[in-house]
Amino acid sequence: MPTGRPTAAYYGPSPLLILLGLLILFGAILGGGLYVFSATSVTLRIDSAFTTVHTHQMTVRGLLSEVGVSLEAQDILTPPLDSPIRAGLVVSIDHAHSVLVAVDGTTRRVLTHQTNPRAILTENQIALGGHDALILTSADDLIIRRATSISVIDDGKTETRFTIDETVGGALADAAIPLYLADSVTPAISEPISAGLTIRIKRSAAVTFLVDGRTLAARTHGATVGEALGGAGIALVGLDRSEPTADVTFRAGMSIRIIRVTEAEEIERTDLPFKRIAQPDPTLELDMRRVIDPGVPGIQEVHVRVRREDGVVVSRSAPLSWQTQPPHDQVEAVGTRVVLHTLDTPDGPISYWRVIHMRVASYKPASTGKSTDDPTYGITANGQRLHKGLVAVDPTVIPLGTALYVPKYGKAVAADTGGAVIGATIDLGYDDADYQEWSGTVDVYLLAPAPPADLIKPPPEITQ
Repeated sequence: MPTGRPTAAYYGPSPLLILLGLLILFGAILGGGLYVFSATSVTLRIDSAFTTVHTHQMTVRGLLSEVGVSLEAQDILTPPLDSPIRAGLVVSIDHAHSVLVAVDGTTRRVLTHQTNPRAILTENQIALGGHDALILTSADDLIIRRATSISVIDDGKTETRFTIDETVGGALADAAIPLYLADSVTPAISEPISAGLTIRIKRSAAVTFLVDGRTLAARTHGATVGEALGGAGIALVGLDRSEPTADVTFRAGMSIRIIRVTEAEEIERTDLPFKRIAQPDPTLELDMRRVIDPGVPGIQEVHVRVRREDGVVVSRSAPLSWQTQPPHDQVEAVGTRVVLHTLDTPDGPISYWRVIHMRVASYKPASTGKSTDDPTYGITANGQRLHKGLVAVDPTVIPLGTALYVPKYGKAVAADTGGAVIGATIDLGYDDADYQEWSGTVDVYLLAPAPPADLIKPPPEITQ
């Protein structure tokens, strides 16, 4: 048997086929390289962008078709489409930009190289009238608003105006014709503009109103003062009047004062005092009081008619007065039963039957107005010489000779009278040497014994 390593079997393509494949691949690469190196190099500028193109095309048309560039009729191409391709050739394309033009109710798209709006219109044979408006939008599109001829009659004066606005109000504003709120415009300012339209303006006149404390500037078409007031919505109510009066012919610039007039009846009510009717009551202690029937004040009314102009009183009628309710008198029971009381004082105990609250003063001989050489100097009404312990009273209240006690003064006797000593008043007497001044009020005790009941009078009250 043969010996050694066995021979390996080969099943792939034959070396001849591999070599043939390699030769074909090399030929393809070599052919492609030759094709590329045989192409013509051209520079292509599209607007502001540059690029280099290698082509076997024969003309510019073929080149643009090859690179997929299409042209509009308004685009600018250099050189022309039929120009031959050559090495180093520069092909330039300047595209036209698109602009929308709105005019005469239509909108169309135009392509142009122009940047001036008026040049764009001229290029596209669009005429712009002298009063037409050319508007450039934010997107660089164009709007043309055709001017319309109108007539404006302003307070009788006629002018021809041109406007691009669509309403009467806009046309007047465009023409810088001012309007006041009270001016009359026909047709209304909201009406549309049409060719040949006539606008009539009836001007209002300036007026000043002085009313309710304010000054109001306004305008009016009124022919009289009354019409001017009505147009301003100012009413004359009741007795109100105007200066000048409502029938006066209105003049421009006039000042009109409105006077507010009111008349009212004013009522003043006052109380009518009632009387106190005393009924003696022996069951009650002296000077004690008990109301049997309470009094009610009456009512008196005074009526006056008052006329005011702008709040100021200008006249008052004569007052008319009458009682609307008569007073009802008060009935009191007044005690007449005398009861003796005892009071401890610094001067010792006293027995008294009545206490009267009185206005107090003091006097001395020198204060009586008499000279010292007058025989009656210092002599009281009962003939005694004035000294402490003698007092002046109204004898209709306290009879002369009545024994008294005055706190801080002491015991006294009613011995004198005086022109100023009236009613519930007491004047305490002193010598010239020991005089003390008194003022105010004081309780005066009437000492026992009490006089007969028929001689006791009701005590007076201190009057202011």
